[in-house]
Amino acid sequence: MFLSQATGFATESSDAPVYRVDSNLIRLTFSEMLMIGYVDRPSEAKSNTTQRNQNRSARHYILARESSLAGKNAEAERLYRIATSIDPENLAAWEELGDLCFEQGRQREAADAWNAALEQQDDADLLLKCGLLEYELELLKRASEHLMRRRLLLDDDLPVNHETILQNAAMSEALKRLGNRGLVKAVRLEIESLLVQLALRSSSDVGNGKSWMRLVQNLTAIGDIRSARDAARLRLEHGSLEGEYGPWISSNMKTRFILLDALMGGSGEEVIQLIEMLDEKECLRGLPPDWRKDATLTSVLYEAAVDYATVGNQPGANLLFAEVLIHDPDHLLARNNLGYAAMESGMINRPLVEMLEAALVDARASESEALFQILDTVGWLRYMQGHYESDDYAVGAIEFLEEAASSSTGEPDPVILDHLGDALWMANRRDEAVDAWMAALRRLNEPEFKQITMRDMGMLQGMIWQFRVVDSRDLYDREYGAVLASLVEKLSAVEQGAPPEVAERIMFIK
Repeated sequence: MFLSQATGFATESSDAPVYRVDSNLIRLTFSEMLMIGYVDRPSEAKSNTTQRNQNRSARHYILARESSLAGKNAEAERLYRIATSIDPENLAAWEELGDLCFEQGRQREAADAWNAALEQQDDADLLLKCGLLEYELELLKRASEHLMRRRLLLDDDLPVNHETILQNAAMSEALKRLGNRGLVKAVRLEIESLLVQLALRSSSDVGNGKSWMRLVQNLTAIGDIRSARDAARLRLEHGSLEGEYGPWISSNMKTRFILLDALMGGSGEEVIQLIEMLDEKECLRGLPPDWRKDATLTSVLYEAAVDYATVGNQPGANLLFAEVLIHDPDHLLARNNLGYAAMESGMINRPLVEMLEAALVDARASESEALFQILDTVGWLRYMQGHYESDDYAVGAIEFLEEAASSSTGEPDPVILDHLGDALWMANRRDEAVDAWMAALRRLNEPEFKQITMRDMGMLQGMIWQFRVVDSRDLYDREYGAVLASLVEKLSAVEQGAPPEVAERIMFIK
């Protein structure tokens, strides 16, 4: 652990309060890294390259450039290497050798070539591209060295731009992983200050919107999810949302904030606050494809809840579903999803039962397209209550689940079939249970099913969210991985003559 502590200074400008990391803190951290061997000491011995060799190196460098422009990459590389061997201080040859390697996908060789150039002289652009590549390659010590050197090089007039923010984000992530928490804290404060300054200067044209979207994407790629989320939020809070494309920026930045907040384990509270703020500004919009359409507070809250659930943040999704019901107590799917999540977490009480049963009545009356989902949820509720078969008192789980399967659009979802199998087993209809489980397993094992589902999940990120935050395979596994494993275990148990492990019932809470 480094000894440094976060310090800095705050000043007032015409735009916003400004925070900058004290350069002495960066120098102290750099010195500590030197002492513990994280950074190589600068070489004091200078090359004794003669003027004749410098000229020879320059000639090979010129020939290398000509070969590169002619598309003769192998020859260009050979000549660049000769140039650097004759004169190790030929910075241009080192840098362009690195560029050539990078273009060919040889990233480690590119980083090494750029590093050789930087051993001779600092260059802000080269320090940035080398540091970012080294961070990507997990060369954290070298990355932090080069990015700190760039930060110190620009300290007197630190540019307020995306490059500085990306530099700081990669530097803070590298230092955090190396154990330096003090400087990381200060750098994060500087990132937030830079984001506010940048947002205050932002216009609401297409170019500015795309620029901010790239910034959020790049911060996400670096792994600084917090700064990516903050960038989306601060652009909405401090930047212009006026004009024709203000709603487009609002929709895209809002969607990115929701997804990133969900990934960070957010409670949903900040999402509610952001949506309410946008509603007050009269620039609330739904998902990016619908940015030209007005959106209601309820619809945007519901979309946010679904997005939270999709990326696996169910507690936050539950809070958002509950918020939807505050504004629209009759919202069908919010009632359904909140009720199903409550059962999954192990709670059944009288208000939950009444809410789900009322949702089913409303879904039938309105001939809702979501009827099969609500039938599945109510059927699962009956299962949890131990009411498997229909009788004179109430419809049982099996009847509801069979109706859910038959009313599904296309083939029934494997989850519905899995639920039906469990209910049939508990009703001692063992052969029918095995048939239902086998049907679910066959569906999951169909290449076409996985292909279509993965395609839909890819379209969700690429066309609906217009922001890729998770691997589609992870979304698929979250949706069906546990179901597949459970089906295999249950069918294996039956084949071996053992009782299958069906879903455990939940105790009713009065």
